[in-house]
Amino acid sequence: MPLDFSPLVGNWINTKPDTSYLVRVVLTQQDGHLIVRGYGVNESEPIDWGEVDAVPYAAGTSLMAGGFHAFYNLDRIETHLVANQKLGILVIQSYTRYLDGSGRTSHFAREFFHRL
Repeated sequence: MPLDFSPLVGNWINTKPDTSYLVRVVLTQQDGHLIVRGYGVNESEPIDWGEVDAVPYAAGTSLMAGGFHAFYNLDRIETHLVANQKLGILVIQSYTRYLDGSGRTSHFAREFFHRL
């Protein structure tokens, strides 16, 4: 039986206005898939990371999706997003690795989002 994606689907805004990473995440359901579209921080307009398939996970033994993970490869910058939703808050952990020769250190972040 397929998972119900409705607890995750929506337009999610970072609760921290001065974030230095993700400002918004849009989750949609398309042809039985959970799709993530991330928007990164930028001074003028957020940077559209594009859409990727996410792997949804059930919340315990229910058939309601309670979390997901997704992978972005953005011009030799790899980011894994791992998320869970509870009580109307989407918590996203991101793990970023730089393969662009810049020497930047791989890092981890955790941010909180609410529905718009």
